[in-house]
Amino acid sequence: MKNLIISLLLVLLVCIDAAAQTAVPKSAAQIAKEQAEAIVVIEQMDESGNVIGQGSGFIVTPGGSIVTNLHVIQGAAALRVRLPNGDVYKTSDVVDFDELKDIAIIKIKGFKLPVVALGDSDYVQQGEPVVAISSPEGLTNSVSTGVVSGMRRLETHRVFQTTAPISKGSSGGALFDAQGMVIGVTTSVLQGGQNINFAVPINYVRGMISDQVNTSLARLPQLQSSTEVVGSHKPSGNERPHIAAETGTAHLSQERLSSAVSNRLGRSEQEPMFARPDEALTFFYRLVDGIGHYKVTELAEMTRAAAVTRTGESGSELTYRIPYLSFYTGLQFSLRKSDRTLSSVELLVDWTVEDLKRTFGEKFKKKTEGGKQVFELKEKREDKQTLLITALLDESGKVRSVRFTKEQK
Repeated sequence: MKNLIISLLLVLLVCIDAAAQTAVPKSAAQIAKEQAEAIVVIEQMDESGNVIGQGSGFIVTPGGSIVTNLHVIQGAAALRVRLPNGDVYKTSDVVDFDELKDIAIIKIKGFKLPVVALGDSDYVQQGEPVVAISSPEGLTNSVSTGVVSGMRRLETHRVFQTTAPISKGSSGGALFDAQGMVIGVTTSVLQGGQNINFAVPINYVRGMISDQVNTSLARLPQLQSSTEVVGSHKPSGNERPHIAAETGTAHLSQERLSSAVSNRLGRSEQEPMFARPDEALTFFYRLVDGIGHYKVTELAEMTRAAAVTRTGESGSELTYRIPYLSFYTGLQFSLRKSDRTLSSVELLVDWTVEDLKRTFGEKFKKKTEGGKQVFELKEKREDKQTLLITALLDESGKVRSVRFTKEQK
């Protein structure tokens, strides 16, 4: 009996030691060396065989199943997949896709191909280091590093916000944790100064992975808007930006935010400014970063594709609303009267308190403001400013808005 106990203890110690060894963080160079051979370039081709766009992807089965973003492959007659070793495959086969989460799995006819190691995105923590590997502009195996700066909740799923820079053409790339495991699919990026990047958690993809081809490019839903993979949409230039005195519509410049398409989306209060919820969130956090900085002229230019309505006025502020930032979410923002500068941004939602805490964590403090229940959270920013996040609840206890302001020094 004694020997058995000693043997069990030895086995336990070995397991603990092995776990400790596997938990040792790897450098970006190590992760790239071990995993980058499975990161591919995906080129969109038209019916004549011309390349019309480009994105990234990563191989998840030795038989050739590749994870990417749905918008990377939509609108193509065929795809050309380039591996880091120089091999090239042509395909139009699709294993599965999820339009809401912007995920797709395509299939090439491969054998014993290199694959990435998949992690468990449910255990990802805010602040942990990450490595992004993708092929921006066709530059194979470009590596960037950063941290998970936030866990954000969209209408239909969660996303990771990360500081790891993601360039144009990086959509569909892999986001690795410090152990070299894929925890996300890089998807949306704002190319305009703010380092706002998003990735879809890999656990949303796991149940879709297979080598069984179920559909083709021709049967995918139509792309509703221009995206980074096919280049920036250029505005017509026929309309000048404005925010009217009482009500009015402003029309968004398309040079940086790709999903709001001039003359198609956001032309009435019933139409969304963005078709994709992840890009709606990207736009929202761009406004959050602009609190105290953006002037009315900049906001008018940024919201040119939306129905912007003035909804209120106080002694010091003017309030405007976009009823549908995306299909499920609205936006409200306020300007100081004194200098017409953005003073607060508000996400209009239909969340439970659990949704709120899954998005921002458990550190909210419950209080009463103006006779209503609110949850309040203070978040330190990289610029040393303090962001005040206030969630307003209705009488039934549902979260109806999440307001962002900056604490005055």
